[in-house]
Amino acid sequence: MLDFYLISDSAVKPKPDKLHSLDYVGGLESDIYDRLIKKGIIDSRFDYYSNFRWGNQLVRHLDSKIKEFGSDSDVSVLKRIIEIALSSGTGLIAYGD
Repeated sequence: MLDFYLISDSAVKPKPDKLHSLDYVGGLESDIYDRLIKKGIIDSRFDYYSNFRWGNQLVRHLDSKIKEFGSDSDVSVLKRIIEIALSSGTGLIAYGD
């Protein structure tokens, strides 16, 4: 599972053992993640097995991309995560477990 946490764009990237200090917003299974890449929603440079960060600007860009897919079941999982980040005005940081 790739777990997503809220993080402000100005915050220093925490070490994985400090994740308890961040708000968990959801996760993506590898099969869903792979399909989101194939659909062109997530850029393939963001490797599922590596930790990465999406700033608020990228989160807003992803939000505009997912609107094109309507009620796609894979997209709806990512949409919930994106909506929480947008309402918080933050970015996201992802850690694989």
